[in-house]
Amino acid sequence: MNFRRIEWIFVTAFVVLDIFLVYMFVQTSSSDTSTKSSSDTATTVIREMRDDNISFSNPSSNEGTGYYIAGNNDSGLKQHLGQLTEQTARLMTSSKLTSLLHTTVAVDKNHPQADLDHFVKQAANVIHGDQYVYSAALSSSSDYVYIQKVADGEILTGTGQLHLMVNKNRQLISYTQSYVGNVKTLREKAVTISEKKALVALYQYNQVSNNSRIVWGKLGYTRLLKLKDSSVYVPTWLFAVKSKNSSNYSLHRINAFTGAAMKNGSTENATDAASSESSTAGMIWHVE
Repeated sequence: MNFRRIEWIFVTAFVVLDIFLVYMFVQTSSSDTSTKSSSDTATTVIREMRDDNISFSNPSSNEGTGYYIAGNNDSGLKQHLGQLTEQTARLMTSSKLTSLLHTTVAVDKNHPQADLDHFVKQAANVIHGDQYVYSAALSSSSDYVYIQKVADGEILTGTGQLHLMVNKNRQLISYTQSYVGNVKTLREKAVTISEKKALVALYQYNQVSNNSRIVWGKLGYTRLLKLKDSSVYVPTWLFAVKSKNSSNYSLHRINAFTGAAMKNGSTENATDAASSESSTAGMIWHVE
């Protein structure tokens, strides 16, 4: 047996292994350094925001997941109008329905969600009602908003919302509904940036001014691209921002995959702003 040859084989194997381990160590160190640098940068920007008198709750550093999704621009609600009872419903556009109830529904002032959930989940009251969830952040004392569930999130824009109108006597009298039909996921699930990184991007893209308050941040789907018959939606960090000397809230979007600012900030009059420090009362986002 050629022991000299065997010896060289072992030496070569050990050298290759050592090179591989050194490579992995360098890669890991580089990754750790990059992550630490990114974390340090975010921390620095957060400090700068505080120095600029921008107030906000401590953002989460946890990443999430999401898809690119596609859905029809035509809601398909027309085909289901026959299931609705005790109301007069009509289509305003191919994607939006409005309905006036024949009999009002009492809504508890202190605990409205229970009454509204019961109404919404009935197929004779709302088409696809079981596909919506209540959003306190987007609701006011006269306009309660439900948002459509898709994939592993919700649609935060006006293309997938249910608005329930309640009068001063605490009676549900009407609603408007939009719906994204035939929703499909595109590509594999991917990682989304954390709220903290999105908040940093919001500041770096000059989407928030000094002496303002970030009321809330929500991760959901908003429209990225509108085609002739369908639209593509992307996971988005949506932030509601209130300026110091204004009763209005502005809504700003950060792409949760790329961290880029997205077009179409919207400002609406918040008539009931004083009613809740934690919600954008009275604000409806119609950006599509």
